[in-house]
Amino acid sequence: MTRRWALIIGALTLVPWAYVIFFLTYLIPTFMSLPQPGTGSQEGFDPHFWALFRIHLGAMLLIFALIAFYIVYLFRTDRVPQDKKALWAVVLILANTLAMPVFWYFYMWRPAPASTSRREGAA
Repeated sequence: MTRRWALIIGALTLVPWAYVIFFLTYLIPTFMSLPQPGTGSQEGFDPHFWALFRIHLGAMLLIFALIAFYIVYLFRTDRVPQDKKALWAVVLILANTLAMPVFWYFYMWRPAPASTSRREGAA
């Protein structure tokens, strides 16, 4: 994988974190300020509710796509030791947004370790 693609995947991996910050700073205060039922107000939902719903749906779909990408990459690459692949698969599925940046850093961003045959030939 080239550095360019690794950067693109890394940026996409951080998008769910940006969405969480957006959710906590904008959506929660917005919905907390809505009138309570039974107060006589007829406003209902925030006027931007459906746009925000689509953004939330897009964030969830991106997370599912990233999980699928990381699982496929995990089993197709030789950078992850064979005995750790099953463990990484479980961690990526269960702790997806927490584990994906860690996996990206260790197995996509960092340079691949030199193989033992190259070291022996150089000595």
